[in-house]
Amino acid sequence: MNKGVWILWPAALAASLLAVPFLAACSSSEGNKVAGGTEAESTLAFHVQRSDGSVAPYARVRVLPENYLSDGSALAQWKESDGNGFVEIAVEPGGYTLEARHVDGTAATGAVRQFAFGGKDSGSRVDTVKLGALSSIEGFVLLGDSAPVVRIAGLDRYVLPDSTGHFVIDSLPAGNFDVQFGDPQESRSATVEAVAGDTLYVDCSDSSINVVKPEKSASSEYPGMDWSAHETLLAEIEGYAVGTLGAAGVTDSLGNITSAEGEICIVTTTEDYRIVEDTTEVDSAGNATTTAVVAPGSLRDCAYREGPTWVLFEKSGTYNLQSPLRLKNDKTIDGRGRDIRIAGMGVLTDMSSNLVFENLTFTAPAITVLDTSSRRALSIHNRTHHVWVDHCTFEEYPLVELDVKRGSHNVTVSWSRFENAQSGVLFGLPADMLRESGQQLTVHHNYFVGLSNFGIRVHGGELHVYNNFFKDVKAAGFECTDSARCYVESNVFDVSTLVSLYGLFDEDGAPIDTTVGFVKMSANLVVEGDGEFANDSQISKPDYRYTLDDADALLAGRIRDNSGPR
Repeated sequence: MNKGVWILWPAALAASLLAVPFLAACSSSEGNKVAGGTEAESTLAFHVQRSDGSVAPYARVRVLPENYLSDGSALAQWKESDGNGFVEIAVEPGGYTLEARHVDGTAATGAVRQFAFGGKDSGSRVDTVKLGALSSIEGFVLLGDSAPVVRIAGLDRYVLPDSTGHFVIDSLPAGNFDVQFGDPQESRSATVEAVAGDTLYVDCSDSSINVVKPEKSASSEYPGMDWSAHETLLAEIEGYAVGTLGAAGVTDSLGNITSAEGEICIVTTTEDYRIVEDTTEVDSAGNATTTAVVAPGSLRDCAYREGPTWVLFEKSGTYNLQSPLRLKNDKTIDGRGRDIRIAGMGVLTDMSSNLVFENLTFTAPAITVLDTSSRRALSIHNRTHHVWVDHCTFEEYPLVELDVKRGSHNVTVSWSRFENAQSGVLFGLPADMLRESGQQLTVHHNYFVGLSNFGIRVHGGELHVYNNFFKDVKAAGFECTDSARCYVESNVFDVSTLVSLYGLFDEDGAPIDTTVGFVKMSANLVVEGDGEFANDSQISKPDYRYTLDDADALLAGRIRDNSGPR
């Protein structure tokens, strides 16, 4: 699978990424004249071949000046080679880009070459053009106040990102391309040299452009029965959930967590319940009584074990929960090295603590109507504490995907994706239902996208939100209400409204003051929206240690690529 080029373009962004060897500058877009048309032109001959050296008959070829930039009008004309793959093209002296395309049945190949012509007649010289597999440059532009055109110098490419900022420049062979971004009506455009299939992140201000090629996180490995792998995982916890031990700890009656030797339970079947016939009880028609029992080797079987348990999965698959999975204390559900999809009725905690959820996808709920009977994918309830949710994806749940409420505290959600729902995270209940004050939640390095209401809805308690990426969230990135204390730092917001501060409004649309929340925002990157307006002096930074990244294009790209299962 080809990688893409991801472009993140803030409306007004000071260059903040570290300069790297392939730093480029903003440049002028001139010289868009097509070759040919003067007495100084000469005819050049080309022979188009397949990658194995055989003839590529009736290939299409066109030549454009190397600094040509499309204005979106009629495409430059192609010339067709003859049955032996030969084609002649007239050019003036100068530098050019040649593009060739050939179709064999349904398979297309192509080539792009740069060459210079000094003005002398080519005579009998014939240049060979070899075709290769085609790729594409794909990306997302943080649109801000404008929608920059994406073009490639020397090629007839003029692409407008869609409403989400997504664009694709297709039919490109391997090679270097001068990809440009900007308003074609202005003299300046951002320029970045890219190779088809590369992944780049671009941060451009009015005066400079910085390009970073980030490292892609390696896929996770199945930890087997190596407890050192469990210890290494726990070392990644940041935020309020620090102190969570999962399967390596035990919770006493006072809620204290101490180290303990856990057991390993390996899930061997995607079954949930199994129907068992009891032939000792037969009705008048001769039918035996049937009973649903937990399937041996199932996720439910492992999750219901007493004592600390490290749940691993023998194989990838969809684990469809036929009833809510109510977890006991001291569990690590670890999907690393596997593609684990949990569907059906969702997972619940009820005063059960010391839990780790790692590398899971929650998908396809059993209830899909938009009402409060819809089960969340993961519900952390009733003074549950010390819970870490890491590298998970929450998708398709219609109302809320994850909720933390009724006094639950010391919870961290990290490197996870929330998409295709009304809201991603619900933290607490509205004050008219329950006054939430002791709950605590850290949310960092998560991707909130494609949500019709909020990324995070907060009713009371303490919330720390840092280094997240909010994109295409309709109502607001987050809602902080009912005396909640929200510290929000170094996030990337590509949304129209950053924060909503009131939980209720009167019949005239005026906010009800008793439902207000308190927010302090610091060092966030606002691509589109109302800016950093909320800075309440009574909100202080949490006193735990954590690593804070700069809010910039590189961070947004890292979160987009590396959130969710690894």
